[in-house]
Amino acid sequence: MLRTAGLEIDTEKIGPRCWFHTYAMTVGHDTRINNGCWFENHAPIAIGSEVALGYQVLVLTSTHEPGPPERRHGEWRTAPVTIGDGCWIGARATILPGVTIGGGAVIAAGAVVAEDCEPDALYAGVPARHIRDLAG
Repeated sequence: MLRTAGLEIDTEKIGPRCWFHTYAMTVGHDTRINNGCWFENHAPIAIGSEVALGYQVLVLTSTHEPGPPERRHGEWRTAPVTIGDGCWIGARATILPGVTIGGGAVIAAGAVVAEDCEPDALYAGVPARHIRDLAG
């Protein structure tokens, strides 16, 4: 059904109650998208192969620039998100606009990823920070 809506998806492993805002999304082979994931894809989202997304992962591609005191939600902008091959994104992690997560990275449950993540590394926290490198 998602393919007929225009999404480029090369996996059958998508749980129930996932939400896709538009068709601007690609998902690689054998990627697992768990229940309740939310993809606000105003800009493209690219998810590689062999990726695992935990319950209720949130991927955002739009935000507002800070505005003046009388209207703090200023100019709207979008930026794509890329998640490399082999990544593991923990439950309820939030990926913010413009982020690239390198292949083989692990994002801990509940982390908020606001900046790019290096390949084969563990990130955790709010905001997410590099915890340690992982064996390659």
